[in-house]
Amino acid sequence: MSTQLTSGAIKVLYDDNKDSPLYRDPVVQIINIKAVAVAGGTRYRVILSDGIHFMQAMLAASHTSIVEDQSLKRNSIICLKESVCNILQNRKILIVLNIEVVASDVESKIGAPVTLEGSTATSKPADIPQTPTPSKPASSFASSSGANMQLEASLTSIKNLNPYQSRWTIKARITQKSPIKTWHNARGDGKLFSVNFLDQSGEIKATAFNDQVDRLYNMLEEGKVYYISKARVTMAKKQFSTLNNEYELGLENGTEIEACGAESSIPQMVYSFVKIADIGKREKGDNVDIIGVLQNDLGTSEIIAKASGKPMKKRELTFVDDSNMSIRLTLWDADAESFDAPTGSVVAFKGARVGDFNGRTLSLGGSGSHKVNPDSPEAQRLQKWYAEKGASANFESFSSEMGSVTGESLATPRIKLQQVREENLGVGKPAYFSFRGTVVFVKSENPAYPGCPTCKKKVLMEENGWRCEKCQKTYPTPDYKYILTCSVEDSTSQIFLNGFDDIGLTLLNMDANRLIALKDSDSAAATLVFTKALYKTYNFKVRAKEEVYNDTSRIKYQALEATPIDFIKESKDMVESIEKLLA
Repeated sequence: MSTQLTSGAIKVLYDDNKDSPLYRDPVVQIINIKAVAVAGGTRYRVILSDGIHFMQAMLAASHTSIVEDQSLKRNSIICLKESVCNILQNRKILIVLNIEVVASDVESKIGAPVTLEGSTATSKPADIPQTPTPSKPASSFASSSGANMQLEASLTSIKNLNPYQSRWTIKARITQKSPIKTWHNARGDGKLFSVNFLDQSGEIKATAFNDQVDRLYNMLEEGKVYYISKARVTMAKKQFSTLNNEYELGLENGTEIEACGAESSIPQMVYSFVKIADIGKREKGDNVDIIGVLQNDLGTSEIIAKASGKPMKKRELTFVDDSNMSIRLTLWDADAESFDAPTGSVVAFKGARVGDFNGRTLSLGGSGSHKVNPDSPEAQRLQKWYAEKGASANFESFSSEMGSVTGESLATPRIKLQQVREENLGVGKPAYFSFRGTVVFVKSENPAYPGCPTCKKKVLMEENGWRCEKCQKTYPTPDYKYILTCSVEDSTSQIFLNGFDDIGLTLLNMDANRLIALKDSDSAAATLVFTKALYKTYNFKVRAKEEVYNDTSRIKYQALEATPIDFIKESKDMVESIEKLLA
C-alpha cells in the first residue's frame, strides 16, 4: 500500500508559514541524501519532496545513526515532527530536528517535484524592503534596565540554534560562570572562561578565549539575563560540557551582548533529577542531575593527577535518597575546598558525571554545579523524608554484596555464566554482572608491566634506569603492576577474565614486585605461586564490553572485584533464599 505525501507541505515549510495546518507533522519523501563532513563528525544533507515541490534540508546530528544503519535512506518516507527554516548563503535550508520514519524501503521517487528556489511567490518578509538600522560596534556590550522590544520581536530559542543560521538573538540567563583558566604549551599561552545560558527551551554552553576574556569576564554575571547575538554556533565538545545540547557558542569579537532587566519568565536553574537507584542504568560518562541528603563527608585530601602529574584537592561525599540507595560523589579542587554543608543537608547537583569505579560513583567537574538546601519541592520532600525515616534507615550501595535494586548496574544479582553467554551481555553497550566462579587457569607469561612509581604509566628500560616519558623522569627500579589473564568456570560455562593489580593481589596472594623478582631468581617457586592460585572460588564482579580488533568483534570481560567466599554469610543468604521460595 502506497503512503500518501502531504501535498503542498514543502511550499509551507519553505515559506515558514506556521499558521498553515500543513506545517504540523507533514509526510514527505527523501529523494536524495548526501554525507557532509563537519567538525566533530558526519552530517547528512537531504532533499525533501511532497511530490509537487522539493527543497534542501539538513538532518540534525541525532539522526546520523539511522542513516548509517540504513533505517533512513534515499526514497524513504518520513513524518516531520520538528524543523526550522534558515537562510544559509542566500539559500533556504530546512533544519530537520525530529522525525518519524514512516516507510524505510521505498522503490522510487513519488511524483515529479520541482524546486522552489528562485520563486517569487513566497510569503516571507524577506521580499519586503527593510528600513536600514545603524549597526552596533563590532565589540559591543550594552546595558539595559528592561526588555528591548526590538530584540524581543525576533528572539530565537536556544533549542533552535544551529550552525546553518547566521541571524539570531537569544535571551538567556547565565546559570553558571567558570573561573578563568590559563594554559601554556608549545604554541603559546592562552586563557578562556565559559558560561551556561538557559532559556525556557534549553541550555547551551558559551566559551570566550584570550581577548574576549578581557572584554566579557567582568561584564557577565551569574544569575543575570542577557540578549546574545552574532556568536559562532559549533558542534559541542562533549568531553568539556555536561549540557544536553549538540551545539555550543563561541563568543567572538563581533558577538553582541546586551543586559536585560529583571526577567522572571526564565528559570533560575533547570534540573532533571535522577533517583540514586536509577544511576545504575546509566553508562559510564553520562551526565546526571541528582538531589540527595548528605550522609557522610570524608573531608579534603590531596592526590596526584594521572594526566598532569599535578596535585589536586578532592572531597568524597556520600549521599542517600528515598530510593534506599547511597552513592559516593567526589568534588575537586575549588569545589572540594569550598564545600560547606552539615550532615543531613539536602544538596542538588547538576551535571555530575557517572563513573564505574567499584560499581557506580559520581564526580562533579568544573562544568557541573551544586546548591545546598535549594528552595524547591524536591528538597522539601527529601528533608521531610529524612527527618521521619531516612536518618534511621539502612541503605545499599552500588558496591554492596547484595546488589542494586535497579538490576542493571555492576551491583546486580548473581547470575550463571551460561546466562552471560545466552544474553550476549556486553554487546552494543557495557554490561555488569556478578557470579561465583572457580579459577582453573592463570596465564604466567608477562603477568605484570613495569610501571612509573608516580603516574603508573609503563616505563622503558634505558642505560641509566627506567624512563617514564609522561613524567620525563628516570627511576632506578619500576613499580610492577599486574595485568593478569585467567580462566574462570562455574557449573554452566567458562570465560577468560582480565584483571589489574588488585585482582592479581587477591588471586596470587603476592604483590607484583615480589613475583617478578621471584621469576628472575627462582622460576620453579614462581610457577608454584601460579599453581597455588588454581581451583579457588571467588565472588566476581565483572564488566563485559564489546571490542573490535582486526575487524573482529569480541566480548572482553574485566574483573572489577574478586572476593573470597564467606561461607557463613553465603549459607545465611541461601537459607534466606529458600525461606522466600517456601513463603
